[in-house]
Amino acid sequence: MNAGVERQSTVNGIAYALAAIAIWTGFILISRAGTLAALAMPDMLALRFGSAFLMLLPLAWRLRRKLADVRVLVLGLVGGLGYGLFVYSGFERAPATHAALLLPGLMPIMIAVSAVLLAGERKPARAWLGIAISSVGIMVLLFDTLLGSSDYWRGDICFVIACLCWAIYTALLRSWSIDAWHATVGVVVVTALLYLPVYVLWMPSSLDQVAVEMLVTQVLYQGLLATIVQMICYVRAVQSLGATRMGGLMALVPVFAGGLAVPLFGEPLTVVLMSSMVLVFLGALIGNLPTDSFSRQRQLRGSCGA
Repeated sequence: MNAGVERQSTVNGIAYALAAIAIWTGFILISRAGTLAALAMPDMLALRFGSAFLMLLPLAWRLRRKLADVRVLVLGLVGGLGYGLFVYSGFERAPATHAALLLPGLMPIMIAVSAVLLAGERKPARAWLGIAISSVGIMVLLFDTLLGSSDYWRGDICFVIACLCWAIYTALLRSWSIDAWHATVGVVVVTALLYLPVYVLWMPSSLDQVAVEMLVTQVLYQGLLATIVQMICYVRAVQSLGATRMGGLMALVPVFAGGLAVPLFGEPLTVVLMSSMVLVFLGALIGNLPTDSFSRQRQLRGSCGA
């Protein structure tokens, strides 16, 4: 019975994880399209959390007592404001293929280490092997792109810091066991209240230089899908699968985002890129095979004729 419940929880977790991966892939592409359309980092961050705040305002009011928690403030500072500032700064300074590699490519390593240090999470050697294989694929392409386009190093550093922020956020989610809606609303409210006044009063804006269609696209994707829907899926996936395993599945994003960036933004599809995608996919597959306990149970059932 317990094995069946655990297996169903794993299936549900993988479904949530795949939904988060699909939205995250689109987030990379949509964000890069926004920066190419003259949207600067302050504008992207304001559009994302400003629109999400308006959508979640009635729920935030209902949860106002639960949101008055220092843990929510920490999650908002790290997973909302910190991540957003650095990830959009990276999109301004580096191409989509760099984002597709660095964001989900470094996250498995950082999430795994953060989960061990902050959440006391332990995973089998197979999960670490999958992360290692994916990381080799990431490093191969990273070195290739850096050697060929060293002007992007500032954007790459921003992506690395964004990965660190998200890894800490993920590990804290797992450790504190905060439910999906509570965490999502909290991150949006904290970030919006801290950032939007600063943006309105002191930061320059380029919103008037961007087509209305692009603004609507950014609001719907950044505010609704990437911030609300993706966060709900991500939190539930982390709670079902664990931080390390979710981090391993995130390594699938470069396969999709990197491949789609080629026709959308005219970025080259090289042998190195294809090889790296294969390694990343293989690592994600190995790191998320059924657990040894499930294998032993299947062997037991087979020997009993079940």
